[in-house]
Amino acid sequence: MCSLNGVYVPEVRDERCVRCRICIRSCPGHSVDFARLNLEIFGRQPENPHIGNYIECYTGHSENESIRHNCSSGGLATQILVFALERGLIDGALVVRMRQDNPLRPEPFIARTTQDIISASRSKYCPVPANEALEQVLMEDGRFAVVGLPCHIHAIRKAEQVLPKLKEKIRMHIGLLCSHTVNFEGTKFLLRKLRVEDVVKLDYRGGGWPGSMLVQVGDGSHLTVPYVGSWNAYGPVFSSFFFTPMRCLMCPDQTNELADISLGDAWLPESKHDKSGQSIIVARTENGKDILDFMSSFKAISLRRVDSEKVEQSQEPSLRFKKDDLYYRLLLLRSLGKETPRFNPEPDLAGSSLALLRAIFPYVNIRVSSSKHLESLLAHASFSLFRLYYGIYKFLSLA
Repeated sequence: MCSLNGVYVPEVRDERCVRCRICIRSCPGHSVDFARLNLEIFGRQPENPHIGNYIECYTGHSENESIRHNCSSGGLATQILVFALERGLIDGALVVRMRQDNPLRPEPFIARTTQDIISASRSKYCPVPANEALEQVLMEDGRFAVVGLPCHIHAIRKAEQVLPKLKEKIRMHIGLLCSHTVNFEGTKFLLRKLRVEDVVKLDYRGGGWPGSMLVQVGDGSHLTVPYVGSWNAYGPVFSSFFFTPMRCLMCPDQTNELADISLGDAWLPESKHDKSGQSIIVARTENGKDILDFMSSFKAISLRRVDSEKVEQSQEPSLRFKKDDLYYRLLLLRSLGKETPRFNPEPDLAGSSLALLRAIFPYVNIRVSSSKHLESLLAHASFSLFRLYYGIYKFLSLA
């Protein structure tokens, strides 16, 4: 894969291509047959159209205070992988860390030790070519877990349909909740605004919940920038869809509906004062529920059952964006000549009279931040102005 305009773009190597079309058949950018995949994975279509198939929903966190505090939201993904590895349930996990030789670029790899897994904890707000590590899964013996955003899990589930060997090896799919990601230009933009150069280490979130961006520079100094909750927070820049890949506007999946276990921030009133972090958890398969129950019995994690409505509450307004407004976003993009994936089922005409306006908002912001001339105007906006601007979109989303 090569990098172009802040995102990874697939490229075909003619000398290696055998015209098997596995890449096309696995690519979620081409199509996603949710109806077929739901039947194959869960044996049924989802009753809840917003969060997909599930067995139980929870809030919870790791009981290891170091993992919980240093991860993004309760430490569940890291704790599940550590527990599964140490108990011999898996031999490795496909995870992502930032490269040591280039701290602004991600490195997908197979973690085989507890320390490897911990090194890959915390959010990565940038494009991640997780498929690069799938070849290693195919080539090596063992049982593996994979961690990914909805687009990653869509691709892996599709690849398992055409590569039975891959399906046999992947024993656990851990899905991260996602409204959209940010391209590499977004991180560069933030660093320019902060007047930071010579970055040797960058963590997008850490140090408790909701966490802060932690930047270490070459002279040994550190910079901490809050994610949300203050007027100088950087989160509203990304939340307003600036520097968002256009493909994210075409995604219908906020809660990672094809995973065994889905995890994300518990943005709930009762959790907002918990500075160590809570995760919202959706156990979708018996395999996913069993490992959560097993871990809970060993007091490795704390779980509290909640209704599915709590999952939906924790993800507003992102769920409305992903689900209710999808028809209008695809309509807008197709009317502008953009190719969009084929979905089964296709999105219904839904949402309020503001849905089209909510579709235009992220598209315009993507176009603004992808223009070098217009981006220069953004550089003069303060973080507090971005926060006010995002507040307008959030108001429209909840209207």
